[in-house]
Amino acid sequence: MNPSEIKNQLKVTNTIYFALLGGLIIFFILVVILIQNKNREVNTDLDRVFTFVIPVFGLVMMFISRFSYNQMISKYDSNKDLLQKTTYYRIAKIISWAMIEGACFFALVATILTSNYLYVAVFVFLIGYFILRRPSVESLIKDMQLSSDESNLILKS
Repeated sequence: MNPSEIKNQLKVTNTIYFALLGGLIIFFILVVILIQNKNREVNTDLDRVFTFVIPVFGLVMMFISRFSYNQMISKYDSNKDLLQKTTYYRIAKIISWAMIEGACFFALVATILTSNYLYVAVFVFLIGYFILRRPSVESLIKDMQLSSDESNLILKS
């Protein structure tokens, strides 16, 4: 296994993460600008529904994303080579991130529809969780239960 291949795999994972995070932040900025420039009547019926649904959906997606990530990692065959492990780690992370990203987009769309800043607070909370789920060499080593040789190879790259 070439250490540069592992380093490239980790760079790709980080690039995907930062692209997703950047997209969320750009959409958030657009939502804030859109709401600031419009005087809209608040749909109170829709707002009442969203006041309950958005926070609950966000929390549920946080738990489901963590649960699905743990399930995927626990079912992976640890006898595979390191390149396959890093690829599988990336896949599990992307699926986990997608769930959080969906909840973030839902909160922002609810903000557009109702002009209620409560949903921005939910978005900020979810973004905080998204940032905590950032990929790292340490989480790869721990989550994929890498051997000491594999760990040393990754740490040297």
